[in-house]
Amino acid sequence: MKNIIGGLLAPFSDFMFTIINAIPLWVVRAFVFGILLALAVWVFRMSPQLPAAGEKKSLGWLQDLRVFAIAVLMLQAALYIIF
Repeated sequence: MKNIIGGLLAPFSDFMFTIINAIPLWVVRAFVFGILLALAVWVFRMSPQLPAAGEKKSLGWLQDLRVFAIAVLMLQAALYIIF
């Protein structure tokens, strides 16, 4: 039974392997960085968010959660470059 299923799926897996290997690595990296950049722009364009539902009236840059969200996106991009 395993041989029958393996024989049926072998042409499909060869086809998918060929398609995936045809995509250059720089295109994949550009796509991933484009997604991260789009997320960072989207987060930056959101209204300022305070952690405690606006208890303090002054909005310092360390109280804004958008700063930390963009920092996490930058960390993800750095980890993608390293690994």
